[in-house]
Amino acid sequence: MLKIGIAGQRGLAFLKAFRAFPGVEVTALCDTNPDVLERNASAHEISGRFTEFSAMLEHVEAVVVSTPMQCHAEQSIEALAAGKHVLSEVSACISMDECWRLLNAAENSGAVYAMAENYCYGKDVVLIKELVREGLFGVPYFGEGEYLHEIRHYHHTPDGSPTWRSVYQVGRRGCTYGTHSLGPVMQWFTTANPSERIATISCHGTGVHTDTGHPHDDTCLMLVQLASGKLIKIRLDMLSNRPHLPAYYALQGTLGVYEASRFPGQPSQVWLGKSEDGANRKWQPLSELYEMHLPDDWRNPPPEALAAGHGGGDYFVARDFVRACRGEAAPSCGIHDALAWTACDILSEISITNGGTPLHVPNFRDPKEKPLSYA
Repeated sequence: MLKIGIAGQRGLAFLKAFRAFPGVEVTALCDTNPDVLERNASAHEISGRFTEFSAMLEHVEAVVVSTPMQCHAEQSIEALAAGKHVLSEVSACISMDECWRLLNAAENSGAVYAMAENYCYGKDVVLIKELVREGLFGVPYFGEGEYLHEIRHYHHTPDGSPTWRSVYQVGRRGCTYGTHSLGPVMQWFTTANPSERIATISCHGTGVHTDTGHPHDDTCLMLVQLASGKLIKIRLDMLSNRPHLPAYYALQGTLGVYEASRFPGQPSQVWLGKSEDGANRKWQPLSELYEMHLPDDWRNPPPEALAAGHGGGDYFVARDFVRACRGEAAPSCGIHDALAWTACDILSEISITNGGTPLHVPNFRDPKEKPLSYA
């Protein structure tokens, strides 16, 4: 039996999925607020109840770290050191020091580390990944990801006190919450070329116009240059007065292009074809023509996936984590990808405050890139 403990309310989104798998049981819940803990544990019939993360670790084999962002790395490091498998919410860390410490913890532990980047499991995202795998885009060389999500109501409690988001997401400049946009696009590029990696990032912002109480730019753009020279553009906007568009993506390859829909109810578009001068190229709806390329579990998803949040993504995150804990497959977003994508967010803060200076992103798979203090 794989006994899982959940730290933080957000992790309850995985509960139904975990309970759908034989041999898996959510046996513990942790929350620093005793009233919230009691209410949620009772509502979901979870017997183990803890207000301290360390105490919960003694009673489980795996943990979901869904606490505020500034807690993710420290709690993941503690769990890994105790030999517990970790599924961490995004982002993995809030500093480069935490990145290297988390890498050491993962390398020295016999347990699994995975980051719960559920945007990698959107239906269109998965479908494009399969089309890339089959070579229908030719050689991908440019991608885009955008997270336009006005969430000012998350920045303060009803009494006006700042939340963790007020400090760690909009209390800093830069692409402070970029893995939802970058992760899916990077998986397309590494599907086409497994050796592909991020080389440098640069970040620019619009300045502050909507919410003068925070230093975060209304919109920032992060350019991600890959080691091969290919390019990804990431846009983050969590403040502007506009309708939400939290999951826009695009991909350009030598034989095709994909553009996600920008408006509700309108289908994503794709064009795939040979590179011929003067060809009559026309957009076609993605889903109508190419759904047969989806993996079986997406074409015939179980009821738990249909009911899961983020378009079914939360179910597949849980499923893949269970498989990784059992040694059946590598995590979809393991320690090296989690740190590379997270490091882009962290380094963007330095870049944007220095006029968009390009900065090197460490190759976390290469031991020679480790600082001496972590080697």
